[in-house]
Amino acid sequence: MSDAPVTSRNPTDLRPEQLAGPRRPTSTRPRLLLLSYHFPPGQAPGALRWEMLATHADRRGYGLDVLTVHPASLPASDLSRLTNLPSDTRVLGVPLPELLVERAEHAAWRMLRRLRGTRPEVAPAPTAPVAGDIKSPGSPGSYGRHEIPWSWRSVACWKRVYYAWLEAAKDLAWALRATDAAGAWLAEGGHQAIICCGPPHMPHEAARRLAAATGLPLVLDLRDPWRLQQRLPATIASPYWFRLAERYETRAVAAAHLIVTNTEPSRDGMRAVYPAQAGRIIAVMNGYDTDPLPPSRQGDRFVAAYAGSIYLDRDPRPLFRAAARVIATHQLTPAQFGLAFIGNVDSYGGVPLRQMAVEEGIGKYVETGPSRPRAAAMEFLAGATMLVSLPQDSDLAIPSKVFEYARFHAWLLALASRESATGRALSGTDAHVVEPSDEAGITAALEQRWLAFAAGQRPGQLRGSEPLSRERQAAILFDALALRLSGAPALQPVS
Repeated sequence: MSDAPVTSRNPTDLRPEQLAGPRRPTSTRPRLLLLSYHFPPGQAPGALRWEMLATHADRRGYGLDVLTVHPASLPASDLSRLTNLPSDTRVLGVPLPELLVERAEHAAWRMLRRLRGTRPEVAPAPTAPVAGDIKSPGSPGSYGRHEIPWSWRSVACWKRVYYAWLEAAKDLAWALRATDAAGAWLAEGGHQAIICCGPPHMPHEAARRLAAATGLPLVLDLRDPWRLQQRLPATIASPYWFRLAERYETRAVAAAHLIVTNTEPSRDGMRAVYPAQAGRIIAVMNGYDTDPLPPSRQGDRFVAAYAGSIYLDRDPRPLFRAAARVIATHQLTPAQFGLAFIGNVDSYGGVPLRQMAVEEGIGKYVETGPSRPRAAAMEFLAGATMLVSLPQDSDLAIPSKVFEYARFHAWLLALASRESATGRALSGTDAHVVEPSDEAGITAALEQRWLAFAAGQRPGQLRGSEPLSRERQAAILFDALALRLSGAPALQPVS
């Protein structure tokens, strides 16, 4: 894929802006340059990983310089999160560029809309798809890797190829602009490594080029798999997406001094694909943090809660059916037992969540609400008796909420296979890990906890969760980084 030309209606919109930290480093200690599309003030879940790792980098004696998306290019931002960073962490916000092809596409839609004004028979112009959109009933929101339809004669298939290319081109164009903007920081000297965190993954290519140009070691941090991705939004699901992923990941891995995956199964998969680099590939899970939590607020009502998004493959219906059995068996009222959801939870596969609950006979037991700021979401979780992680068929990844849940005084129910990344992470804890299709098993887990609750028991923090802490995971990362930067031999793969 060639580098796509960029333009903007207003060139001043594309000026990077320093959002946090001093103009120049306040000490002579070594620094790390981080390229991460998601970072505060962005509020995407992926921003939390290096927001928290910044503190651990500081404790290890590293200053951190971060290149991220400018808040003006984000749907929502929270500038207050920048105040939580170590005082000498510098953050440069780089606005997203507009590709020439996007500008032409937007102009075409505007012209079509004008034509609609004089020709009523012209169909309404559709909005250009955005990766991750949830489709209407009958149109899947995502495809598993081996479910992707393909036909040379299908216009829909070629549209997905186009949007896969467009996504990659936009991500790379932004990342190249960001790495160009890093020139002044790099000229100061003192940087020990370039770290790139994705997805989006095309910034890894920009980081690879920058590492080659500067001679600095390259560290790839794969929050989610790249070529091993198991599920894609329908708008970009195409064999071409995987062809791009394989091409650019292979280049990046060959150049990297350290490759960090987010789970043990993902690490094992990467080692199988790249046996020559196996000693450089490690697993560093997100982990949970130790910042203060709101106090637990468990009353006389059993509440199974979920906070996040219901999309792609996170089907809540097995949970609803299991809850319906427990409610019927024990003749429970909504005052005794309920399910609560907040976030992007209005529907699944185009079907409203409330409608699903009614169809399963538990409409009065299910509550839904919109996304909340982080502090309010923590208050919501603090009121739960049981916290639920919904199923996903991407078994190489662990939903970030699993780590968050581990901190609360609540029982944990994870709908996942025991061989999945989630199942392996929770194997040493007292969480219930149940196959998503095992409605009897889900029923048994709910019933066991309900009976304990009815007998007066109240949950504590997840037992056996110490290895899941961010502190423990950060130690794995920075120990490996120190070894690689010292020129030590490659780490020997461990199971």
